[in-house]
Amino acid sequence: MPHAPLLILVHSPLVGPATWQPVARLLRGHYDVLVPSLHGIAAGPGPYAHRFAEAVARNAHRDETVLVGHSGAGAYLPVIADALDERVIGTAFVDAQLPRPGLSDFDASPADFGEALTAMTHDGMLPPWDQWFPQEVVTELIPQAAQREAFLAELHPIALAYFQEPAPETASWSATQHSTQRTPCTYLQLSEGYQRQADRAEALGWPTTRLAAGHLAVLTDPEPIADFLSEFVEDLANK
Repeated sequence: MPHAPLLILVHSPLVGPATWQPVARLLRGHYDVLVPSLHGIAAGPGPYAHRFAEAVARNAHRDETVLVGHSGAGAYLPVIADALDERVIGTAFVDAQLPRPGLSDFDASPADFGEALTAMTHDGMLPPWDQWFPQEVVTELIPQAAQREAFLAELHPIALAYFQEPAPETASWSATQHSTQRTPCTYLQLSEGYQRQADRAEALGWPTTRLAAGHLAVLTDPEPIADFLSEFVEDLANK
């Protein structure tokens, strides 16, 4: 690669771009970094996947990009890659869902997950993500008060339809082959909740790193994640 690529850090549609800002700050100065906002899209009508892709591609003006997704964003990285029109040279999943073409979030999750969320729904809407748990859960995930307040300020209600929409088939990820066809991929596991996804990534032959951190370490402990992404970009440059 004659020039460093643009790193695009995509946040979960359930939260806001503040989750990626600490990592972005560490990477800037070494790379150009874009943290697009998907804020509010999952609160409105679908189609969600294509609206996410449009939001990311709108400001991604670079010939070479590295896509990075956290949490629920991972499921949408293939459709985002297609929207970027073959400019993606590598894809990193950080404690993230893997792509699930043809399947909705509910289809790919245990039945009790869908049942629990449906029970919380009122007029087709779920409360913001932090209200799904006891308050102490979020406090434990984000101990620092100012950081927690900034994170909570970006949360919003979520349409139940978001969880019911199947992810689209794409050119970069086939439901039959279950692997990316265009670019190298890597996986970083941060929490026990994503062990199954990390195991699947490892079975696909992706370089897989496991850290004893937390799901929101992208916000609370960004240094190891920035180092992981820097190493991935360097590895791409040496291929």
